[in-house]
Parts: sequence; structure tokens; C-alpha cells
Amino acid sequence: MKTKLIAFVALLSSILTVGMTTPASAQIDPPPPIPPSPVQVRQSSIGPSILFGNGQTAIGVDSKFSISDNLSLRPFIYFPSNGTDFGTALTYDIPLRNNDSTLAITPFVGASVDYNSTNNINATTFSLVGGADVDLSDSLRLKGSLIVPLSNDRGQGTGLSVGAGFRF
Repeated sequence: MKTKLIAFVALLSSILTVGMTTPASAQIDPPPPIPPSPVQVRQSSIGPSILFGNGQTAIGVDSKFSISDNLSLRPFIYFPSNGTDFGTALTYDIPLRNNDSTLAITPFVGASVDYNSTNNINATTFSLVGGADVDLSDSLRLKGSLIVPLSNDRGQGTGLSVGAGFRF
């Protein structure tokens, strides 16, 4: 028993001696810091808008809610004379960046469905949508889009929408 105790003490002291004589360079360095992430494209916005089309001008609210870096839902509501036009578009966004990697312009293409109630006539229209978002600052965006209905049998014509949005 005495020899086992002496062997154990000797083993333990040799382990401690080796651990204390390990050079400092053998220690593990901490990992480098994580670099900052690039500018996020996923920016939502909401703001006033004007729709030109069908021989009239309508004011309303237009918005953008990012689903991913390249997909957005764009709900809208306009108030033409004697009615209401509301719906949403699903768009594919193509973010373009300038040399310093800040987002400057985002063209988009997609499709929309809208419900129009004018002069006691209710119509649902499917349209193709294309346009661009232009970021003026971290909190302000300009938007322009062209809306082309897939059929014009319900009196819906091509429209041009321009507006501003407050980003969040």
C-alpha cells in the first residue's frame, strides 16, 4: 500500500511539473472577433403614395414588408373618386449597391392582386408590377412602380404609382 501511495504521489508531481513547464506559446489564442455583417437589404417601409391611371389620380398608402433578402409583400390602398382600391403585390427585389456597400437602389418585379370598388362595381384584378425603391437615407425611401393589369375587361388600365416611405 505504501508503494502504491508513493507511486501515485510521484505520478501526480510529474504531471504538475510538466504542466507548469509548458511554454506560454502552447496556449490556445482566443478566436478573432466576428466581422460586422454587411448592410441588410431587408428593409420595410410605409408611406404616402399617388396613383396615376384610368384618367384619374388617387392618393393612398403604399408599403413594403420584407419576407427575405429578395422577396417582399407590398400592400397598398388608394382612394380614387367614388371608390377604394386595395390589394398586395409579391415582388422579387434585386438590390444594387454602390462601391461603399450601402444600399442605393432596389429594382423589383412581381405580381399583384387588387380589389377595386368604384361606382358600385366590384372587381378583382391581377397585374404585373415593376419598379424601383431608392433609399435617400436610413429612414427615407422613394418608390416608383408601373402596374399593368393582365386583362382590361373590367375597366382597369395601366397605372403609375410614386411615393415615399419611412423605413423601419
